[in-house]
Amino acid sequence: MEPNTKLYYDTNEVAAMVGCEASALRFWEKKFPQLAPKRDSRNRRRYTERDIEVIRKIMHQKEKQGRTIKGAREQLRRKEESQLMIYRLTRVRQFLAEFREALSIPEKPL
Repeated sequence: MEPNTKLYYDTNEVAAMVGCEASALRFWEKKFPQLAPKRDSRNRRRYTERDIEVIRKIMHQKEKQGRTIKGAREQLRRKEESQLMIYRLTRVRQFLAEFREALSIPEKPL
């Protein structure tokens, strides 16, 4: 199948895609709350594109940045918090812009 056509990938497929051992994926699942693959009816792990992206981030933190498991986990947590804060601030800004626009509308004469 072509990339991005599947909704779920099994452990061995993901391990081959990212270039690590399947046992590392299972280990990281215990250490990183961001990595939580779904389970099918046979209790097999099913990874989504989001899960694979998290795995790539973990690998980057460990291999390229030289972080420990704890350091990588903390870095991912901070990244998620900052993205959430940006999202919230964007929504507040949008609300305030709409509010300002509503206040500046002149009343229509009766």
